[in-house]
Amino acid sequence: MPHVFQRLLSLLLRLLLLAVGFVAAALLLVMGLAFAVVLVLWSLLRGRRPQLMRFRMDPRSPFAGMRRPPAEADVVDIEAREVPDRPQQLHRDPG
Repeated sequence: MPHVFQRLLSLLLRLLLLAVGFVAAALLLVMGLAFAVVLVLWSLLRGRRPQLMRFRMDPRSPFAGMRRPPAEADVVDIEAREVPDRPQQLHRDPG
């Protein structure tokens, strides 16, 4: 009779651990989805469109699709100044 209780207890413990594993996996999935939604909303609030990674697979070069595609239009602000044709020469005092 004690052998039956031991098997039943073992089965219940396995079922409990399995249920805890499913709950932990579901919580991690929900947390990951919530994090992704927060990142997208934060990006939209700042006025930037979220960039999606697009993967293309070419059998001839299997790791070439892992690079990020180039941005459509990069804008760089600079302060423009004219560059003279001849560089200015330094005059030294002999002395």
